Amino acid sequence: MVGTYTLTRVTPSARLCHVARCAKLAFVVTSLVLVAIHGHTLVSSLCRNPLADTNVVSLDRCPACFGTSLCRRFAAGQVTADHPFRLRFFGADVEIGMLAGNREGPRKVVLKRLAAVSEMVALDQDLCLRVMGKRTCNVSFAVFHSQFNCLNESPQPRLLMPEHVQGWSEPVHCPSQRLLDRIVRRFGEARDSGSFLLRHLRPSERVSLLISLAVNPEPLIFQSFPPDEGWPFAKYLGACGRIAVASYVGSELSNFRLAPWEKRVDLAVQALEMAEQLSTNEMDFSLYLLDVRPEAFSVGRRDGRLIATQARRVLIVDRRHIAKTLIHMIKRVIARNF
Repeated sequence: MVGTYTLTRVTPSARLCHVARCAKLAFVVTSLVLVAIHGHTLVSSLCRNPLADTNVVSLDRCPACFGTSLCRRFAAGQVTADHPFRLRFFGADVEIGMLAGNREGPRKVVLKRLAAVSEMVALDQDLCLRVMGKRTCNVSFAVFHSQFNCLNESPQPRLLMPEHVQGWSEPVHCPSQRLLDRIVRRFGEARDSGSFLLRHLRPSERVSLLISLAVNPEPLIFQSFPPDEGWPFAKYLGACGRIAVASYVGSELSNFRLAPWEKRVDLAVQALEMAEQLSTNEMDFSLYLLDVRPEAFSVGRRDGRLIATQARRVLIVDRRHIAKTLIHMIKRVIARNF
């Protein structure tokens, strides 16, 4: 008896499924082998403090950054984030963390990037295109050949003048010399701060100052109008690369929408008082907050005081400068007519 055999035809779709299953199996096996070989390295990398990684803080981009005043503490692991994965893998712009190494013990802080990741990529590409003619380059080199190096082009630069930075951002939309002197004098990222003369700033510090003014002037606002002098802003603590550190105030104002009406009335009154203080004060600087979202304010944990925690968009008017300008104009008109 002769047996009969039935030949089964293998269709292209079946072959494709077989190849796909083999590919998946190969991927799983390869992954298991890599984990077995490099598992310890992988786990330790994920557990490592991302703020101690110079790539995460973009230290290699300096002086196209906030500054380096806290880099030693970053490297020592004294600055940590509550959710490190958000910083390392998701590029979070704002993160809550802790700053250790203080006499009074660890303190809660807010970590902020110079700008959103997409904005920083655009900044780097723009610098490279303008200077090198290509989209990628050594940013720390290119920035010294850009408009941000204008203060170093003079052999002996003396002052940061209005014509250097006018219109770069809201705070310097129409700056006075008195305002710019105040910003330079209080620039805490300089090793020899305290003077409005530019000779006390290193070339890299001058570049970082202008980068902050153009991209994100919030740290400069916090330093120029500190809470120690009664200004309703968060306290600036320092920076490393493109991450700045400010004091943690408390819960955002947006979290008080369902608070008792007495609390909401109190916060509303405080908001009006803040606007009055910022526009009318003994320093004769009028500050107008252009970002008034509830997320831009926080309420103090202990005293319940309303504080502005975001100051990237603040218009600053020097009333003394305006008064002097008006007086000068009036004198010129009188001199012409009489």
